[in-house]
Amino acid sequence: MKNILLLVCIGGLAMAADFPNQALTKGLGYFPVAISLKNGDVLAVIRGGAPHIGVKGRLDLIRSTDGGKTWSAPWTAVDGEFDDRNPAMGQLKDGTVVLAYAIASGYDETGLRFKGGRNDRRFDGVYLVFSKDNGKTWSKPVRDPAIYGFYANKGHISPYGKIIQLPAGDVLMAVYFEFFDERGNQSYIFRSKDGGRTWGEPVLLGEHFNETGILRMNDGRLLAAMRSQKGGHIAITESSDQAKTWSKPNQVTADSEHPADLIQLRDGRVLMVFGQRNAPRGVHAMVSPDGRTWEKGKHIVLSDGAPNGDCGYPSSVEVSKGKVVTLYYQVDDLKNALATSSSRAVVWSVPNAK
Repeated sequence: MKNILLLVCIGGLAMAADFPNQALTKGLGYFPVAISLKNGDVLAVIRGGAPHIGVKGRLDLIRSTDGGKTWSAPWTAVDGEFDDRNPAMGQLKDGTVVLAYAIASGYDETGLRFKGGRNDRRFDGVYLVFSKDNGKTWSKPVRDPAIYGFYANKGHISPYGKIIQLPAGDVLMAVYFEFFDERGNQSYIFRSKDGGRTWGEPVLLGEHFNETGILRMNDGRLLAAMRSQKGGHIAITESSDQAKTWSKPNQVTADSEHPADLIQLRDGRVLMVFGQRNAPRGVHAMVSPDGRTWEKGKHIVLSDGAPNGDCGYPSSVEVSKGKVVTLYYQVDDLKNALATSSSRAVVWSVPNAK
């Protein structure tokens, strides 16, 4: 049966329904980050082993070799003693796949709850592993000392989204912090000049923002889509000097519409996909001609079947001109979260520009 795309206008929304809307995993699949590999495959990292909180959290991978129509069984990339979580991933020009993540500890004897209060949780820096064979095998984890020293373990930390490489070779990664003092949430860009081995030169993207998706545009501009600490909306900031300085954030979604992923389509437009935590819940998308102007009331609905707010975190890859695969997760029963969680994919066509 061929996949069919339906676009149904409902008020200011365009409803995108692609058949089938695939559940790729069962009992795992939180927080997918999908990237396009040089060989044409789509590789995605997902959280397995535990729901949002759990010492058995690990990082698994799934792969599609046919543009998102079918997917491999998951295999494990990282599974250490504590909770391996919150991945970011990208492929460099030399083919190396870089996977970054955080490690959380401080769990009680059940392994399902943290001891004490929020400030007692320990997020032990940003760790990195590398693959030279498109994700089949990985190097041993190494904690970056500069990122760890930046916050000295006095707060929570997480990389996020796609890791990108600039034409001159520098590699950029978004990292956000939850500081224990008045700073609260802060989103930063860190830079690597040696292929992701070491990181430094932190630049503040936004105060009181956290999960941030980044994109390099064909014209050289950089965009960052940040989730706000208060309200949970998405604001976009822009850099025209290779991530050294950033513009004032511009809010583009309503509250409880987060977090976001950005890609530039082959026709030059910018696609943003994001979680929709307002009923009916699921995943929405918006398209901008230039990354600066957004029709804030015009959404494309990729999914509206999530039964609760534990859903979203979408990540997209354009697999052919105008054809996109978007991965996301949802939990069907909050009382049985791990068993009813899944990664899902929808393959859909972006509406043509008017």
